[in-house]
Amino acid sequence: MVSYKKIMRTALIKKTPRALLSSFSTFRTSPQASLPFKLKMECSSICNLRCTMCPLHTGLNRKQGFLKFNKFKFVFDQINPAYLNLTGIGEPLMNNDLMKIVKYAKKKNSMVKLDTNGMLLTDKNIKKIIETKIDIISISIDGTDKDSYESIRIGSNFEMVKKNVKNLVKYRNYKNSSVQVHMFFVLQIKNLEKLPKFIKLGEELGVDYMAGGFVVPLGKNENKKNDLIKTKINSEKIIKETEDLIKKSKIEISLNSLLDYLKSEGKKEFYNEKTPCYMPWYSTFITWDGFVNPCDFSCDNEIVFGNVFEEPFKKIWNNNKIQNFRKGLLEKRSSIGICKSCSVDETYILNEFKKIKKLPLMGWIKWKE
Repeated sequence: MVSYKKIMRTALIKKTPRALLSSFSTFRTSPQASLPFKLKMECSSICNLRCTMCPLHTGLNRKQGFLKFNKFKFVFDQINPAYLNLTGIGEPLMNNDLMKIVKYAKKKNSMVKLDTNGMLLTDKNIKKIIETKIDIISISIDGTDKDSYESIRIGSNFEMVKKNVKNLVKYRNYKNSSVQVHMFFVLQIKNLEKLPKFIKLGEELGVDYMAGGFVVPLGKNENKKNDLIKTKINSEKIIKETEDLIKKSKIEISLNSLLDYLKSEGKKEFYNEKTPCYMPWYSTFITWDGFVNPCDFSCDNEIVFGNVFEEPFKKIWNNNKIQNFRKGLLEKRSSIGICKSCSVDETYILNEFKKIKKLPLMGWIKWKE
């Protein structure tokens, strides 16, 4: 997975102690963890779209607002992450402090990724975001034509988003910038048959990397009509065409977990049955108003360990709540509601770190499998 390898390489070069300590505690069998090298921070819980699979479609129980720069700085300086992912339930480009946030993180030697729906990637915003020297811009696109895209991303404009992404790639190339342009899609009943066309669309737009996940329950939006779980799937033709296109494509593509599930023909109890997740050891998600969650799938504060504006992050990061959560995840992933239903499969991380176990003096440590 290109993004993960680049993140780790950057982390080891720029923030070696943090990366090594976080990696060590991630794979050691313990409910405690070193400070995370990855911070997911919500810039906005307000959006310009109302996507059918998003909880904003049904309404959040928590407050909505924007992350202010001074609040961001307060959190960032406590964690000093090697990797900052500006994401969340809303659209980050609606936040007027976004460019200041990115510039500050880059000044502190962090790798920075922005997740956006692409609608606000105007020429003006493209120039501003490229000037920040951001590392990754990931655009979420869940349809391959006007009808499929706009029926999922309500309030969007397919041709506008395509134009914006092409302009982003063009300006990136013109400025000889190193920013990576990624494309991400959420696979669901409405766009399952479009899976091969996503790869063709990514090639047309000129993106550097593509990945996808499954639609999952988010907040009050259970996504039962869109969900592929327990759906009778006859996708042999879709799988073959997709795999053939992946082999021929020059784009780096990460769709293994999607294809593995489709090949199971819906027989698994949940998408990533028996696959690992290490996020609560090396990463955290913090909402715009300071609530510390295990990840962004806890989008409506379903699982909260504390609030970083009320007590220090170091105190929250290894409190009883989060240690019990990690123990539960180690014992049985399916026992935790949001962890059972999510689409995260971090087998690739395990494979990357298996080499560590072979190093001298590492054999005595009990490692996660």
